[in-house]
Amino acid sequence: MLRYFMFFLIFTFIACTKNTKTQYYSFNNKTWNADSIVMFKYFVSDTTKKYDLILKIRHTVDYDFQNLFLFLENGTKDTVEIILANKNGKWFGSGVSDVREIEHIFAKELLFSKKGEHYLKVEQAMRYGPEEKIRNLEHILDVGLTVARRNE
Repeated sequence: MLRYFMFFLIFTFIACTKNTKTQYYSFNNKTWNADSIVMFKYFVSDTTKKYDLILKIRHTVDYDFQNLFLFLENGTKDTVEIILANKNGKWFGSGVSDVREIEHIFAKELLFSKKGEHYLKVEQAMRYGPEEKIRNLEHILDVGLTVARRNE
């Protein structure tokens, strides 16, 4: 019985990851500088399939805020807010020790009009008090992009 369960888990893992590609950008010194724009490039080969675009944020539990504002650009510009913790300070996402990772789907069931290379620019957009920008946003480790082809 255990052997069948393990086979099922391995098969599920392979089936789920087959149509998924994830890239990460890591920040030096756990700090995202306001001038650092992260550029992700990805390739779409099938315009008949739908895709989900998912941001992944890795941070430490020493991060000072419960949210993260980002500017996204992939042909159009958008601002997104990712809630990292509840009002009581309990972190969302998963992780061990002092690192947490949260996923945020920002485009669901997206159809691409053309095959080929696409891009996503990600810029931190955090403000605090009179500051125009938080110059050095500390305790952010990585930002990632997952492009997941939907199985329908």
